[in-house]
Amino acid sequence: MIRNTVRALIIQNDNLLLIKKRRANIGIYYVLPGGAQEENETLEQALSRECMEELGIEISSSGLVCVREYISRNHEYSFIMKEVHSIDFIYECSTHFLNNELRSLQADVGQVGIEWLPINEIKRTVYRLEESLEHYKFPRTTNEFFKEYFSDQVIKPYSSVIFESNP
Repeated sequence: MIRNTVRALIIQNDNLLLIKKRRANIGIYYVLPGGAQEENETLEQALSRECMEELGIEISSSGLVCVREYISRNHEYSFIMKEVHSIDFIYECSTHFLNNELRSLQADVGQVGIEWLPINEIKRTVYRLEESLEHYKFPRTTNEFFKEYFSDQVIKPYSSVIFESNP
């Protein structure tokens, strides 16, 4: 079954808000906030709900950046969920914080935190600019998206190429 998912790019003061996860066979890694669209829910409603559940924040505005396709069995974390096939709608978002502290109202499986990561450190990680630095860990598909997003290239509105290849 193919499902629609939404992902939030929330940037403030040169930092990107990410979900911190931990899995026994993987360790600590980071993903964009978001999740699956529910029945009778618009994409924007799903985005708002997911940001409230995972981050405890309200979205004040959003704009679609791109659409990506993800087939889990083709990627390094396929042992977690082999049969996921999703169409990811990635949005740039602005927020209204409900309070000064971010908190998950309904954390995802494996979610151990919420962190603002400096964009310059994310760039160093995805481009491997300084091998001596301790790098953040992102799933390969997220890593590839960040390479495109944080470069001066135009993001392809729809791309399945990086999501279909085997690791």
